[in-house]
Amino acid sequence: MKTSKFAGAGAAAVGAATAAAMLLLGSTAASAEPDVTSSAYVVETDGLLSVSPSPYAESRDGEHDRQSVADVSALPLRGKPGIGLSALVAEAEGHRAEATVAKVDLLGILRADTMRTWCDGADGGSAGVDLLDAAVLGTPVNVPLEGQKLPISPLLEITLNQQDRDDDSITVTGFTLTLLPGQDRRRELNDKEKEVAPDLIGLVRGSLPDLSQTPLRTVDDLLTALSPKGDLLRITVGSATCSLEQEHEKEKAAEPVVRKHQPEPGEAPRPEIVQKNLPVTG
Repeated sequence: MKTSKFAGAGAAAVGAATAAAMLLLGSTAASAEPDVTSSAYVVETDGLLSVSPSPYAESRDGEHDRQSVADVSALPLRGKPGIGLSALVAEAEGHRAEATVAKVDLLGILRADTMRTWCDGADGGSAGVDLLDAAVLGTPVNVPLEGQKLPISPLLEITLNQQDRDDDSITVTGFTLTLLPGQDRRRELNDKEKEVAPDLIGLVRGSLPDLSQTPLRTVDDLLTALSPKGDLLRITVGSATCSLEQEHEKEKAAEPVVRKHQPEPGEAPRPEIVQKNLPVTG
C-alpha cells in the first residue's frame, strides 16, 4: 500500500514538473513572438473580384516596414481599367501607419490625384483620410467626415473615412464601395433600380447586357448578370491599424538616454576616476 502511495505521489510530482516545464516553455515561446504595433494596406477586394490586401506592411516590435506596388488594374471597362491605382505604398512603424496611392480611378466613381489613409496611436489615438483633387461622381471631396456615407445609388454604398476603435487599437478605412449591400436576393427591383442596373452591369462587366434575353426582375437576376457566380463586390482602398500607445511606453520613451562621450578625432580622452584597493604598508 505504501508503495502504491509513493508511486502515486511520484507520478503527481512528475506531472506537476512537466506541467511547470510546459508552462515555462510556452510562456518563453510566446514572449519571443514579435509584437505587431501597426499595419497598413492600400487595396483589397472581395466577391466577384478577389484581391488580397496589397501592398501590406506591418511593424513588428516597432520596426519600420515599407511595401510598395507600382500599379494595380482590374475589371476592364471598354478597353480601360475599371480599377486603376498607381504608386501604392504602405508603411508602418511603431504606433503609426499609413497607406498612400496616386492616380486613383475606381469605376469612374472615385477619382483622386492622391489619397492618404493614416493613423497614430499616440495621445489616445487619431486617424484620418487626406485627399488631393478628389471627386466622387464629379463632386469634389476634400476632407471627408468620419464615417461619411454618400448616397450614390440604391445599388451601391460608399463610405469614406470609416473609423473603428476599441481599448487597444484604432483602424481607419479610407474608401469602401459595396455593391448591393445587405440585399435580399429574392427582393424585386424597383423602377429606379431597374433604370440604373444596366449602367452598373456595364461598369463591372465592360459591356451592356441584352435585357430582352435576360430581364432583371429581382436582386438575384442582377447578381447573376454581374457575375456568373452571383457574388457581391466590395472594394476597399486605404486601411491603417495602430495599437494605442500605453502609459508605460510613454514613460520609457520620456526617460533620458545617457550616452558615453566619444572623443572627436584628435581630442584627448576625458580622465576617468578608477577605484582600486591598494595595499597599506608601513
